[in-house]
Amino acid sequence: METIPQLFNYAVEQYRNQPVLLEPTDGNSISILSYLQVRERMQQFAGYLQSQQAQKGERIMIWSASRADWLIAYFAAVLLGMVVVPVDVNSKEDFITRLIEATGARFLLTTQKQFETLPSLPLTFIDIDNLPQAAFDPSALPTIAKDDLASLVFTSGTTGQPKGVMLSHYNITSNALSAVEVVDIRPQERALSILPLSHMFELTIDLAIFYVGASVTYARSLAPDTLFRLFASQRITLMVLVPQVLQLFMNGIDREVRRQHKEKIWERLHSVAALLPFSLRRYLFGSVHKKLGGHFRFFVSGGAYLPPALGSRWENMGVRVHPGYGTTECSPVVSVTRKHDHHMESAGQPLPGVEVRIAPDNEILVRGPNITQGYWNNPEATAAAFEGEWYRTGDLGFLDKQNRLYIKGRKKNLIVLSNGMNVYPEDVENAFQGNIDLKDVVIMGLENEDRGPEVHAILLMEQPDQAKARAAIQQANKRLASHQQIKGFTIWPESDFPRTHTLKVKRQEVFSQLTTLRKEQKIH
Repeated sequence: METIPQLFNYAVEQYRNQPVLLEPTDGNSISILSYLQVRERMQQFAGYLQSQQAQKGERIMIWSASRADWLIAYFAAVLLGMVVVPVDVNSKEDFITRLIEATGARFLLTTQKQFETLPSLPLTFIDIDNLPQAAFDPSALPTIAKDDLASLVFTSGTTGQPKGVMLSHYNITSNALSAVEVVDIRPQERALSILPLSHMFELTIDLAIFYVGASVTYARSLAPDTLFRLFASQRITLMVLVPQVLQLFMNGIDREVRRQHKEKIWERLHSVAALLPFSLRRYLFGSVHKKLGGHFRFFVSGGAYLPPALGSRWENMGVRVHPGYGTTECSPVVSVTRKHDHHMESAGQPLPGVEVRIAPDNEILVRGPNITQGYWNNPEATAAAFEGEWYRTGDLGFLDKQNRLYIKGRKKNLIVLSNGMNVYPEDVENAFQGNIDLKDVVIMGLENEDRGPEVHAILLMEQPDQAKARAAIQQANKRLASHQQIKGFTIWPESDFPRTHTLKVKRQEVFSQLTTLRKEQKIH
């Protein structure tokens, strides 16, 4: 199974009338599409693209929130050999304009409201709220090869000339099928989707869910009350998310515990649970499992580093968490923890068929069928990203004797002190776990004229308070080695850090504002 249409057709023939794509509609109702209904809708839209003389290799951009019609349009486009350019719904108009210019996209699939924000552009608008239909001609389909381009994925935060990751049909299908081998996704599984389909993590896992006969519900709102209603009404069993969302869920639970003044008994339950077999822990935390709908089995966490303490906290409550690691260039999954080999500190073992090795400078290198063909019209960037067949991830880490991968952080974020000692920002950020006065923290290296680079903390607080900030730094320093000690701090003045669509902090934007903020706060 080497192409996305092959995977799609296999799934439809296997599971025909089973539900697969669900989403809330107006009110409290849910739209449900079976595998056969998805194929029918897909062929109708593919027929429209055929009527527009869409050609193999042409680019079609999807600028929309995740929904059933997003995936239907994707399947239709790749069936015709088109290249999908998925873009985060929150991307700005100037970024969209640059991507259209860079890719030569002929079609733009978005809402009427979003399309009206753009200047006049030389391409065809398709309203995703009303996918057009026409007669489908299967005899006119092109031959799709495994190495044909399927997706062209750009980073929403890209500045200057956009850099697009080229992913073939086989890059994506091989990754989805390898994930199925190691992640316990069962038939009739019910997944809740909150990540954008424009991100490869969500798209690849949705293809895996499609392949095994499970279903996915697309949430139209990220409001906690709405999500918890979906957990219950749709009997959700799994969820793919980023660590920041896992932390937000935990913060909500902790706030409720504090509201009921049950902090002491809560901590005692966690202490006891850590000593119990995993299958018994859920009985100590019945209220949490009820909140998750009563059928929930596990989270898969990716897209950013998962603090081990956060993952362990969920596991104490009888909710399995599978940390993983990947990059867009790897379609995107490189590794994930297995059910039978569960180490919260690691990002698990590489997927079947994926190889990982560590370079002399500790950079993580990856090769396998999931690795990108390179960057769109950018041979210089492509050459710089590869060492022979090995893709250079830009991340630092190591492998243990069981071939488990451990992530230390981004190579470009590493702080090298004047004495040659290395400080990994993620290790220092972990020292703040559990501090109720902080919402988040970013660690960076700042140059001191006399002493060279020093560790500096930027604190996102529940309520800005200099005394609480100093106390947080002192508490963290007690947990840190001598070379990791935080020498200064800045309180972030806004309600949140600037973030990507997967909620990772845009460190460069934070750094660019630091000089001004430190002057305003008289430097700490």
